Amino acid sequence: MKTARLIFVINFLFALMACHEVNAQIIEAFGIIQQMSGDEATGLGVPVKVAANTGGGFGFGFNIENFNLNIDLIFSSTDIMIDNNEMDVSLFLFDANLDYSILKLPISPVVTAGIGSVNFADSNVQASEFNEADFSYNLGGGIKIIISDHYLIKGLYRSTWTKIKDTDDKIQFTGFTIQLGYVF
Repeated sequence: MKTARLIFVINFLFALMACHEVNAQIIEAFGIIQQMSGDEATGLGVPVKVAANTGGGFGFGFNIENFNLNIDLIFSSTDIMIDNNEMDVSLFLFDANLDYSILKLPISPVVTAGIGSVNFADSNVQASEFNEADFSYNLGGGIKIIISDHYLIKGLYRSTWTKIKDTDDKIQFTGFTIQLGYVF
């Protein structure tokens, strides 16, 4: 039974590769779900902890050969604890990325790198001093699967680093990103 499944999967992959002209379309639009780990740093002598969170959003990209220049916008919320004071914080991540598909096939490993910003906005009006936008950069890798002439999926593991104002260390969000896209 396992051999039959393996033969089916191999035949399916070869059929998929034979049916597509890879990266023939130029523009893509996609939805994003991203899981992000938490991290901690020290600021002004007190611990700062950012909780894990999951966000969603959208993005747009432009394909040239094996490269994809894209922007993505991710919205989320998380808890931040500063010296035992917990805040509910809205997160807005904006990234400009350059993805490189290693193979010019419908299924290809992808590496990605980008720069952007992480915006923190405290939802408590009385603690509004914690509203800031911080520079960020990211690196990652994964797989891109072109499902048909107009649909694709990217699965990435990505790390994003940023530095909250008045902290001594950078914080790192790591996690899985799933993108489901439509190619024009």
